[in-house]
Amino acid sequence: MSQELTVPEGWKRREMKGIPASMEALCTRKTEQGFQYALQVDERHANAQGMLHGGVLMSFLDHGMSLIIWEATDRAFCSTVHLDSHFLAAVRPPAFIVLDAEILRQGQKLVFARGTLSVEGEAVMEATGVWSVTRPK
Repeated sequence: MSQELTVPEGWKRREMKGIPASMEALCTRKTEQGFQYALQVDERHANAQGMLHGGVLMSFLDHGMSLIIWEATDRAFCSTVHLDSHFLAAVRPPAFIVLDAEILRQGQKLVFARGTLSVEGEAVMEATGVWSVTRPK
């Protein structure tokens, strides 16, 4: 991807490795509650009908929630065990998608969480999931 995406004020663009790097535009900001994650998308993230591809939303939500769980578990390894997602509204690029997530229950080996993606305050996707936590020995 060669176009430069604009990041809203107060957010920082983060370079990622692996699959998350293919989304190109992961953004973060520090709040009193911790880090918040967002994704800036444009027409390169769209499907053939010009709407944001659902796989982009699912990948971002999974990765963003994993980052929140990673932070909450003192940066332990975490992997998605189950993710139940629901699309609520279509997204037409360009858009800035914000993840709001909360940990519902945190044990030694499993974390249960819920997240919502929104564009300009409108929820476009929601999910609940379970993550496995592995601490290095």
